[in-house]
Amino acid sequence: MMEIQAKQEAAETSPLTGLLAHLAPGPLVSWGMLEVIGLFPVSTEQEQSRTRFVPPMRSLEVVGSPRYGTLVLRNRASDGVLVLPMHVAFFQPGVQNHATSRVLLLDAGETLTADDCFCIQQTQGGTLRQAQQRFCMLPLELRRAAFELQGVQDFGRLWTAIAAYSRRYGINYGGHLERWLRPNFAQLLPYRHALEWLPTQVGAAFFLAGMLVGVEVAPNSAYWAELLPVLLIYCYGSSALLAERQRRAPARPTFNLEDLRDLDDLQQRLAEARRREQGAHLAQLCTVASLHKQARPAEEHAGLRLLSVSHGGWLGQMVYAGSEMVYLSLFRSEL
Repeated sequence: MMEIQAKQEAAETSPLTGLLAHLAPGPLVSWGMLEVIGLFPVSTEQEQSRTRFVPPMRSLEVVGSPRYGTLVLRNRASDGVLVLPMHVAFFQPGVQNHATSRVLLLDAGETLTADDCFCIQQTQGGTLRQAQQRFCMLPLELRRAAFELQGVQDFGRLWTAIAAYSRRYGINYGGHLERWLRPNFAQLLPYRHALEWLPTQVGAAFFLAGMLVGVEVAPNSAYWAELLPVLLIYCYGSSALLAERQRRAPARPTFNLEDLRDLDDLQQRLAEARRREQGAHLAQLCTVASLHKQARPAEEHAGLRLLSVSHGGWLGQMVYAGSEMVYLSLFRSEL
């Protein structure tokens, strides 16, 4: 009941405008260095109007990889559009794992060939086989390189960035992402359980040591329920884990206990500190609200428009259905 009340209060007083005007922020929650503000529809009609967008996990099928750097993907849904998120990666044992370089749009039942994907295991041979494939996502620190290298047909072009990223964790295995993931997975998993999806939630703003580093929005809550664990474990959780190992200080506000009178006084001071912290984080979130004005067209398909953004230290892509933004992935170019 407290979660529902918090979301209702947030919707009534939402400070978000522009790109995020159709969303209301929830309370700030945190786990270690990672802080999250959930984003919720301002109306139930908005959620109901987006049921044609199918969840990615249950709808996506990897048909195969006919050659390195190319993925053949299919929308298994017979009725519904699939917006495949940016920079998703596919792992199968004994083959060359791949990741996408951009958002992909698939109409109901459509099979799509993407020939600008990344190989993310430098020393592994073999191509992906047909499967209803679960996916992960590139770590946040690799997404700038992936964004800037989209459209280039060179399957090994991300290996240099992967090698540099892995060395920051003390792993020296070249462009082989799985060798970073395996030894760190147990420490990444708690982010999923600590920062869980809430009913009706469709997105989130992600903060690292107090700084806004990413904004992700899905078409509907069913889609977000599948995407959020992937983002928490592989994308933003990996950055938080690295920040902890580098002993970065969390940006927590100071809390004044001078002349504390009683427990009621303590409760009031705690509530005020939370309001100030929430306000400071929301002020950062409002700075990205006009980025849609800087977006450039990338593709039109299945009645949708895909746009790309590279402006003011932010990179990403967004999808529009008419005048309505239905998908968003924004992240900082520098952490």
